[in-house]
Amino acid sequence: MTTGHIPAPAPAPADDNDDEAGRWREVARLRREHPRWVVIWLAPLGQFRAYARLPGARRDTALTARTPAGLAAQISHAEQAAPVRYPKEPP
Repeated sequence: MTTGHIPAPAPAPADDNDDEAGRWREVARLRREHPRWVVIWLAPLGQFRAYARLPGARRDTALTARTPAGLAAQISHAEQAAPVRYPKEPP
């Protein structure tokens, strides 16, 4: 006769935790490089996401990528395609 005991899930391997911390470091870097954007890591979906209201746009822009480099490229493209350009950031 079985008792119906369900074993607890195994803890995530150390590499997964390191990868997760690395992804959040990438989020912090993207936020520094693109301060007008809200950048987040969606762990359950394995995606980076960024939101901003671009000048001249009627709605917020939402971008999604699997890699930080992919998201950075999308942000740059969206800013260049905006009808009104952002002023340069002060140094």
